[in-house]
Amino acid sequence: MRRYEDFLIFKLIILHFARLFVILHENNKDNMKRILFSYLLFIATLFVANAQEYVCNTEKINVAVIMPFDLDHNVQSTESKKALDFYEGILMTVDSLKKAGVNIYVQALDEGSATASKIQSVVQHPFLKEADVIIGPGRGADIAPLTTFAQNYHIPLVVPFANTLNLANGKPYVFQCNTQHFTHYEKVFKRFVKHHSTENVLFVDMKDRNQKEAFTAGFTKHLQENAVPYKYIEFSDFDDKLTEMLDSTRNNILVPSSASAHFFDMLCMKLDDMKLLDKYQLQLIGTPEWQTFPKKSQSAMYKYKATFFTSFYNNNLSSRTRNFMERFTNNFHHEQYGSYPRYGEMGHDISAFFLTAIQRYGNKFFNRIQQHDYNSLQLPMHFVRTAEGNGFTNQATYIIYYRNTGDVILSTF
Repeated sequence: MRRYEDFLIFKLIILHFARLFVILHENNKDNMKRILFSYLLFIATLFVANAQEYVCNTEKINVAVIMPFDLDHNVQSTESKKALDFYEGILMTVDSLKKAGVNIYVQALDEGSATASKIQSVVQHPFLKEADVIIGPGRGADIAPLTTFAQNYHIPLVVPFANTLNLANGKPYVFQCNTQHFTHYEKVFKRFVKHHSTENVLFVDMKDRNQKEAFTAGFTKHLQENAVPYKYIEFSDFDDKLTEMLDSTRNNILVPSSASAHFFDMLCMKLDDMKLLDKYQLQLIGTPEWQTFPKKSQSAMYKYKATFFTSFYNNNLSSRTRNFMERFTNNFHHEQYGSYPRYGEMGHDISAFFLTAIQRYGNKFFNRIQQHDYNSLQLPMHFVRTAEGNGFTNQATYIIYYRNTGDVILSTF
């Protein structure tokens, strides 16, 4: 968008220096003063222009979307269905922004299938050099060529799906949207201590083969370091020991060691049988997997005020989410693929976040990205550059609160 203009500015600066050199060589003081004054005025104009870029709308935004559409095959794979949903979510963002007067052009490029990647030919596509932002690729294996391209041509690369640790390290033009759950642990533990340090905390060992051992170990370690007391009980000992460990004067927080719906249901059925809510305040705290629980588990989630953290959440109770889902179905004549996350909403959130940032701040949005605010449907975003020379990583986290009133409350931090 502005790379050609930046080249012209650079050329003008060189010409000014050349003229100044000639004047100095001729020892013409009057001309030297005049040229120096015009040069300073020119530099001041550049600073004003750059300052205005933060508030002026961009003339046109070129967007490249690179996804595994796998157009060479007639039958859609799960991967290509998600890719199409993601792209259609972007188109919904673009449609809304165009109606608001923003000039946007989108070019979709197919990175092929897992067994027949087209990423090398995609990188050669002439439109990429004209892009103001590249969104993609869909597969982690195709990231490396694009990070090199983004670095060479100074184009922001928004990586939507890959959650590889340290993906943005040493890649200043990369924005990593998705991160691994364990990278949120420290934030979650600190928040817990801040809000729940005076409550009665019990860790429940469910004896599941797939225990959340790292989560439990990190959690208890953080409580110990902050002098927050907690208790431990095995699920098999509930009948004999649980009531003596509960406190009728405080909120009792139970943290099960398992993230599976099966063990969650076992725990809640046991609490029902013991009729503990007649006497005690109970709250269950868990991990992102809880959002995938089937409908039959959700009544217990409301009843026992289930609370968990996650980097994304599809809130079907939100009128804004329901409206998006209805418009998506009407526009494209199919529903979003039933996965976690919902890829149509993810495409909408990511494109809306970055396109409004570019529209608002121009090609200087890198300097304002941490202050840029967008009310997400599903994917909260707060990008942080962890060190000089690195790209940006999304460090936003949701805390999801199920309430016995039938409400779901989302809190971003």
